[in-house]
Amino acid sequence: MPKYRYQCDYCSKQWDEWMSLSDPDPEECPHCELGYPFKVPTKFVKISSATQEKKSAKENVIDHIEENREILKQMKEELTK
Repeated sequence: MPKYRYQCDYCSKQWDEWMSLSDPDPEECPHCELGYPFKVPTKFVKISSATQEKKSAKENVIDHIEENREILKQMKEELTK
């Protein structure tokens, strides 16, 4: 289930909601109940704290796969000893 970020056009507050693709968008702001919420575009980018470089979601997945491969390799080596 994806998480969407919304912003109110009246009070400008932002919030996140977990919604399925078939769920309708909210009709009013949960904060002020006066404004109309709209989706705020988001970009899935992670900034590495060590190097301060931006990484895309694909790059993050590849990094995690490589890290897990190394962990599995170490575990196999320990078990064969």
